[in-house]
Amino acid sequence: MAKKILSFILILVVSYFSIPAVFAQQAPESTNSAKVEKQEYVLPYPGILPDSPLYFLKAIRDRIINFLISDPIKKTDFNLLQADKRLNEGIMLFAKGETKYNLAITTISKGENYFDEAIKQIVQARKQGKDINNITSRLYQSSFKHEEVIKQLENKVAGNVKQGLIVQEKRVKEFKKMVKALIP
Repeated sequence: MAKKILSFILILVVSYFSIPAVFAQQAPESTNSAKVEKQEYVLPYPGILPDSPLYFLKAIRDRIINFLISDPIKKTDFNLLQADKRLNEGIMLFAKGETKYNLAITTISKGENYFDEAIKQIVQARKQGKDINNITSRLYQSSFKHEEVIKQLENKVAGNVKQGLIVQEKRVKEFKKMVKALIP
């Protein structure tokens, strides 16, 4: 049994290092005739959703990867990716209908936990004297996207589901303030 578990973990680690990482990126800047720049933050494709019976494998893989990353900048990058994926998972779960709303809110909440951890890691990187300008800018852009998406979802629901989203929106607003304070 121990050999099977060790083999499984080894396969996960090897697969992580053999598959290129995909991180959230900005879409190209667009300008209109008034030369007003607008940047669109694109959420990454989440892959397996939490309502899948195989989702626990994804969660285990993500925890192992998070544990293996020691550099605070890379850990921030990973946590931001996870936060963005969880938000997109929440969107997709909401699209499946009312039976998935509670799971969607839980998923979004877990995503915001990753966002919180990303902020903690960037603070640690700053204390270590690392250049945090690029990642801080991405965190800030992401916070706007998180707030925008959560507000859109709030407008589609009522009751306890809406209250759950309002709580997450307040968290995101606090995160946005915290990240803005880190921008030089």
